[in-house]
Amino acid sequence: MGRLSASLGDAPGEGCRSGICVQATRRYGGATGGVGVAFAEWLEHVWGAPPPAGFELGVVRRGDEPARRSRRVSPHDSSRGRRPIVFRTVIRSEAEAAAAAESLAARFREDAAARDAANANPDAEVAAIREAGLLAIHIPIELGGAGLDWPTVMRVIRPILRADASIGHVLAYHYVHSWRSLLNDQDARARALLADTVTHQWFWGGAGNPRDEGLVLTPDGDGYRVSGRKFFATGSSVADRITASGAVAGTEDKLAIVIDGRATGVTHHLDWSSIGQRLSASGSVSFDDVFVPAEHVLGPSDQDGEGYRPYASLSILFFQLLLSHLHVGIAEGALDEAIYYLKTATRPWATSGVSSAVEDPYLLEIAGELIAQTRASDALVERATDRAAAAVARGWALTDDERGELAVEITAAKVASTRMVLDVTTKAFELTGARATSTRLGFDRFWRNARTITLHDPVVYKARELGEWALQGRHATPSRYS
Repeated sequence: MGRLSASLGDAPGEGCRSGICVQATRRYGGATGGVGVAFAEWLEHVWGAPPPAGFELGVVRRGDEPARRSRRVSPHDSSRGRRPIVFRTVIRSEAEAAAAAESLAARFREDAAARDAANANPDAEVAAIREAGLLAIHIPIELGGAGLDWPTVMRVIRPILRADASIGHVLAYHYVHSWRSLLNDQDARARALLADTVTHQWFWGGAGNPRDEGLVLTPDGDGYRVSGRKFFATGSSVADRITASGAVAGTEDKLAIVIDGRATGVTHHLDWSSIGQRLSASGSVSFDDVFVPAEHVLGPSDQDGEGYRPYASLSILFFQLLLSHLHVGIAEGALDEAIYYLKTATRPWATSGVSSAVEDPYLLEIAGELIAQTRASDALVERATDRAAAAVARGWALTDDERGELAVEITAAKVASTRMVLDVTTKAFELTGARATSTRLGFDRFWRNARTITLHDPVVYKARELGEWALQGRHATPSRYS
C-alpha cells in the first residue's frame, strides 16, 4: 500500500492544545521532523530495519478510535489519558482499494450470520474499515485521498455489500455524507473537512431524516447551538462527523451543518431494532445544546423547495442510487451462498431422476432466472452510476433538465432492483431446500435485509415518477426523496 499511518496521542496539557496533539510526519526519503523522527527511529528499533521505501509515518489527532458507546459520549474518551498506537493503511489506487475491500469482505462473510444475530453496534467493523484505509478513497487527491470516481468507489466496495449489507450500507453512506459537504456554498470549509477526514480518518454518518421535526440552531458567537432529535440516523452512532441541517431559531433560514459525533450533548440512543440491516447503526440521535463552530456551518440547505439548485440536490439522488447498489449486493450475496450450499449440501429431490442437485433441470432453470434478473438490475445500476458521475463533473453548471434525466436513470434502477432483490432473496431458498431454513445458517438475513432496505421509501412512488416522465413528459419535482 502507499502509506503506513500511526497515531500516538498525549493527554491534554502534555504537548497538546485543547486535546489536539502536535502533528509530525516523516516520509522516508523526504523531509523529517520532530516527533515523527523519534517515533520512526523507535519503529526501526522494534522492526530491526527501516520501514519500506515510500511509507509514511503520521502522528494524528487524539480521539479518532471508536469510543465506547453509552447514552452520552465524551469528545476525548480515554481511561488513562493516552491513546494506543494505531496503524492504518492509506490507499492510493483502485487496485489497493479493491484488495482491501476483498480482504474485509472475506473477514465479514465468515461471521456475518453470527454478528447479525448479535445485533451489536458496528464499532469493530468500522474500526476494521478505518484500519484498512478505505475511508478516504473518494476524496480528491489534492486533499490527500485516492481520488477515485463514483463508479470506481461503488465497484470497489461491492464485495462488502455482498458479504454484509449492513456494513456496506454504513460505508456507502459515509462516502456520500462526507462528499455532500462540497454541495454547499462554503467550499473552503468543506475542503478543509475532507482534508481533516484524511488526516484523522474520520467516519461520517447523517442525521437528516426529512420526516422528523427539524433541528433548531441558536446563534452563539460565530457558531450555533443545535438541539433536537433525529431518527433513522444511519451511521451516526459510529460517526466522528455527522451531517445535518437545521433552522435558525426565530427564522426560516435553514443551514447545512457538520456536528462532531463525540461532542458534549450528543446522545446516541442505540435503539435500532429492525428485522434487517441490523448492524447499520440506524437508531436515533439527539443533540442537547451542542456547539457547532463556524467552520462546520456550510451555508444554506437548498436541496429542494424555494432556492433549490440542481447541483446542491445531487446527494438526494445519490442516496437513492446507493440503495440500488445495496439491492444488487444483497441479491449477489444471497445467490453466492445459495449456490455454494446447493453444490455442497443440497440433496437431489427423490423423483428428480438425477444423482446430484446441480443436475436437476428445475434448479438449473431457477438459478438461471435469478442470475439473469440480478445481472439485468446490475446493468441498470451501473448505467445510472456512470450518469451520476457525469452529473458530478458538471458541477454548479448542472441544469434542471440534466438533473431530471439523471433522476430518471436512478429511479429506473431503483424500481427494477427493488423487485429483483425481493424475488431473488425469496426464491434463493428454492435452490437450497428445506434444511437451509435452519436459523444456524442465517440465510434469512438476505431477505430480511432486502425487505428492510426496500421500505426506505415507497417504490410505487418511484414507478409513478417514471410513468409521469414517459406519459406526461415531466420530471419528478425535486424533494428529499427524488
